[in-house]
Amino acid sequence: MKKSNHKLIIIIVLIGLLTLSFIFFHAGQFLFFRENLQPAGADTTAGDTESGDLPSGRTDPLPLEYKHISTVISGYRQEIFTLEFDPSDHRIEFKPVLSYDNVFGFEKLSEISARTGAYAAINGGFSYEYGDPVGMAAVDGKLLMAATGYDPVFIMDKSGARFEKITSVMSFLFKNESISINKLNRSGKDGNIILYTSDYGSTNRAEVKNTSVRVRNGIVTDVYYDAVQVGLTKDTQLVSFFGKKATLPGELGIKAGDPLSIKILPDLGTAYQAFSFGSMLVKGGKAVVPENDRWAGTLLNRDPRTAVGIMADGRLLLIVADGRQPGYSTGLTGKELAEYMIKLGVEEAAMLDGGASSQMLVEGTLKNRPSDRGMERPVASAFIIRIKDGP
Repeated sequence: MKKSNHKLIIIIVLIGLLTLSFIFFHAGQFLFFRENLQPAGADTTAGDTESGDLPSGRTDPLPLEYKHISTVISGYRQEIFTLEFDPSDHRIEFKPVLSYDNVFGFEKLSEISARTGAYAAINGGFSYEYGDPVGMAAVDGKLLMAATGYDPVFIMDKSGARFEKITSVMSFLFKNESISINKLNRSGKDGNIILYTSDYGSTNRAEVKNTSVRVRNGIVTDVYYDAVQVGLTKDTQLVSFFGKKATLPGELGIKAGDPLSIKILPDLGTAYQAFSFGSMLVKGGKAVVPENDRWAGTLLNRDPRTAVGIMADGRLLLIVADGRQPGYSTGLTGKELAEYMIKLGVEEAAMLDGGASSQMLVEGTLKNRPSDRGMERPVASAFIIRIKDGP
């Protein structure tokens, strides 16, 4: 009798162990291998979606929609973050900003967001070594960097948002003679005539001798011959003549008190925003992604990406896709990003800086996980969204 009871106990224990093993196996599949639940090669936009909350103190609906989407694209798990809104909504202010509101430098996205009072922000475009944007930058109708004609420029004005390829044409008129200006707020090189504003810093940062002409409200106030670094002030413009061009002001007879007008075309008015992007991703609702971008390099790799898209009704879609983090988010090729944005209704789109710079902040919180150990990387520029009260 005792032997029978002993065998029964052993059988019950074995059944219990088998049951627990079965439960733990399937729980582990769900907890640790969730991305494998989708069949290889599956494309889906379904998944967990996290929506934004109302800012503190607000009771009215937000004029924008935030989503965090977990999905699988081409068999790879992806974590994607989007902001969608109507830029013409009077409650929305959307614009680019430079780090510290200067041409040079890098600043954390959280710091940019805090000092500008932004509800949300994403990283901006490509820059050179010291943070100066590679192409056009204009904020609140003020041109900070000229358009080069090489890259698409995102422009937003009373006509709405659009991408264009434009070239800034600059000149000054002196005694009925028009003289071309080569660049705006760039380092001076031999044979260049460069226009400077205080956004460039405290001086023209010249490393070689030059002749510089200071202009206030269309009148020459000072001429600096055989100068090196010349100071910049908020209420004046400075035209610097470098190398073989340094003798031109003397040849023209420019002196203090003379009228000198500076002209920049195209004239986009006083109420516009503009910023140069990387390659176009979508045109007319179709993917137009090149294999290589002149700033980002190959677009065939699966990397973190940031882009801005324009929908048929004029709404904007800001998108950040995490990447370079196996098991969490792989990242997208340029083509995959374009095709995903098309599925979301985007008609026109272009890319911003990516990699570890791809970041999205909403109400002071970093929503995505940057590829540099989840930490913020300081950026040269950003796009911010402010939500305004009242009409």
